[in-house]
Amino acid sequence: MYPPERRLAFRALLSEPVYVRRMVQLLGVWFLAYVTVFGFSAGFTSMLASLMYPPPEAGLITAVGAFGFLACALFAVAFADKIERKLWLPIGAVITVIGGVVVAEAGTTSLAIAFMGAAIVFFGFNIWVPMTYTLSTESFPTRAPVTGFGVVDGVGHLGGGIGVLVIAPQIPNMTVLEAMLVVSGFLVLAAIVAQFSPNTRGRYYEEISP
Repeated sequence: MYPPERRLAFRALLSEPVYVRRMVQLLGVWFLAYVTVFGFSAGFTSMLASLMYPPPEAGLITAVGAFGFLACALFAVAFADKIERKLWLPIGAVITVIGGVVVAEAGTTSLAIAFMGAAIVFFGFNIWVPMTYTLSTESFPTRAPVTGFGVVDGVGHLGGGIGVLVIAPQIPNMTVLEAMLVVSGFLVLAAIVAQFSPNTRGRYYEEISP
């Protein structure tokens, strides 16, 4: 049995249509976006290897690409509040697609360009995450922010697992560009769904989620 405060939190969310809609919409955002996140973060090396990159080069490209992930933290500190939070998802999606195209164009002949493309990919599919964490929390009332966030982010992780299981077997049948675009495409879909979220930047919490 849930403790009384947890039951009250669920009741606060499920009894008000506005929060039910937000849960469904944000769950869609995280479910789709985690397909891209898991696909690249957990499977980038395997993806490159299955696309005829020598395994040592595939691992090295992934390792260098991770520096793009590290750059996200510094970037988010400096720029996260400059624009509306939900706009970071389309920005991240565009960057991810560009990085994937660069990796595909590099092929197996130019490691330097592949390194650059991988860093762009890792930067793109991570840059939106801190801002969307905040957006998800702000979308639910102060009486149930943790519960609301836990539902949409926690259940959304299933998208990553299901996506990897469904997409991974198809990768060997694709070109490098096709594989990059397919995995990145889920983040593009998540970015579209995210635009139905409320604007939260510069607004009082109680005004966003009364």
